[in-house]
Amino acid sequence: MTAGSREQLLERIKSFDYWHYPFDLGDGIVIESKYAKSALARRDFLWPTVLERFRGSLEGMHVLDIGCNAGFWSLEAHRLGAARVLGIDPRPVHIAQAELVRDRLQISPTQVEYQQMSIYDLAADRIGQFDLCLLLRVLHHLSHPLLAIPRVRAVCRAYLVVDVRLASDEDRPAFLLRREDLDAPLHGVDGLALRPSRAAVESLLAAADFDAVTWVAPKPPLRSNYLSGRRAFLTASVATNPE
Repeated sequence: MTAGSREQLLERIKSFDYWHYPFDLGDGIVIESKYAKSALARRDFLWPTVLERFRGSLEGMHVLDIGCNAGFWSLEAHRLGAARVLGIDPRPVHIAQAELVRDRLQISPTQVEYQQMSIYDLAADRIGQFDLCLLLRVLHHLSHPLLAIPRVRAVCRAYLVVDVRLASDEDRPAFLLRREDLDAPLHGVDGLALRPSRAAVESLLAAADFDAVTWVAPKPPLRSNYLSGRRAFLTASVATNPE
């Protein structure tokens, strides 16, 4: 990399106001994030659980990363052998970041593709179907989860992984209505969000013909909000005999 191209890349990185995930782009260029430690802890906790379902590898799998942000999880799926990865996000700034990182790492868009798209627009005739769908830190930012989950099911042919913030004081199928700031990078894009209880998540998935819902027991070094039950990981499978 020439000095000029290096400087151009650094300026491009700095042109974005906020990076949520860390990335090592090589040649001493590292995108820093104050959430790097927690992101890496979630990565190291989550992937062993996922890989158990795929015999230790994503080799040949098609993976959909919903709400992909700058592509952290998409690139992990590619690293673990996925044949095709599609990351979608409604915010164009996230797609621009994701493409910058991917292109700098010299990964082909035929292997890792990004599209600006809402979860509500998912359809098999538009993007195909996927062996693994990642719904990480998205569900609790949606105003229409009863619409979104069936859309996810329409493009999922095997396995779903969810990271969700829960209305943890509710034992019933219930949603906590919250207003969100459209300009806040960690909020959703709907303006209003329905944060689900654990029972509501289970009801949503069952109604969309997911089964084998498994809540993954948290452990350190995950942050305290997982250990306390305010956030949770779960996995689910496509029902083999949906009613």
